[in-house]
Amino acid sequence: MNAIHDFTGKKTLIMIAHRIKTIQNCDEIFMMEKGQIVDKGTYKNLLETSEQFKKMSNNKLVIHLISDSTGETLRSVGAAAAAQFENLKYEENVYPLIRSKKNLERVFEKIKESPGLVLCTLVDDEISKMLESFCDDNNIRYMPFMNNIVSLIEDETGIKATKMPGGQHKLNDEYFKRIEALNFTLEHDDGQNIDTITGAEIILVGVSRTSKTPTCIYLANQGIKAANIPLVPNQELPKLNGNKKNLSVIALITTPQNLVEVRKKRAIELGLDPKKDEYTNINSVTKEINEAKKIFNKMGWPTIDTTRRSVEETAAAIMSIRAQK
Repeated sequence: MNAIHDFTGKKTLIMIAHRIKTIQNCDEIFMMEKGQIVDKGTYKNLLETSEQFKKMSNNKLVIHLISDSTGETLRSVGAAAAAQFENLKYEENVYPLIRSKKNLERVFEKIKESPGLVLCTLVDDEISKMLESFCDDNNIRYMPFMNNIVSLIEDETGIKATKMPGGQHKLNDEYFKRIEALNFTLEHDDGQNIDTITGAEIILVGVSRTSKTPTCIYLANQGIKAANIPLVPNQELPKLNGNKKNLSVIALITTPQNLVEVRKKRAIELGLDPKKDEYTNINSVTKEINEAKKIFNKMGWPTIDTTRRSVEETAAAIMSIRAQK
């Protein structure tokens, strides 16, 4: 861009751009739609007079996620991709269970109100082509997320896809395994039902507010029976009876500074004064964490620092440790 700006006052340049920042220093900007000029002016003038230009100038990514199932796959992919871009505002619009033309037509109206990228997982060819035609007609970028993957598997195996919406959510053995794991995890949260806790596949141990519960629930949703035990100052840990080969005990830790911040927020939510509570005192918390580390080392438990990890990343680290057992 600097090379282009060097021509200012020397040459007449015509630029065609989709990114507003590319043209913000131009003398005259023309807005076009379907081959027609719909507005013109300087960058400043258009910001003041054109709502459409103002929307385009915001550094915001609008993604429409259209699914014939729950939309979970698309949400994960969209969020992961958007996370790769710093200072990017991300607006996510999810449309689940789109299985008819009538439902899809309602989605079209929403997209027209706030244009953006369209990602979809639609297995019905007719509905998928209808969406593709709409996007082509309205100059909207479109990606059928499932098509390439399904075609690849078909080519590799020689088996035609059933193209059944929500096929991954069938009430099969795997589904009921997840439900059973969730029930077990809820019954063994925060040290409950200690007499049956060794029925778990994974037990997480850690001081308060180290993401033990959300991590266990995430693992349970993968079909893994997970339980957690809080490490409370001046209280002995319960003895974990049994010697199951497939039972892994894993410790979660974080930095004192991070733990204090998390606990302060929790204290405020509960209407407590964090300045007058040992629970949030940096010296007390530091001592608590140091004592926890000593216990973990003594027990020989693998330890994961959750300070800069999301629940998903912590769960992935846990599964990696479990796979090496």
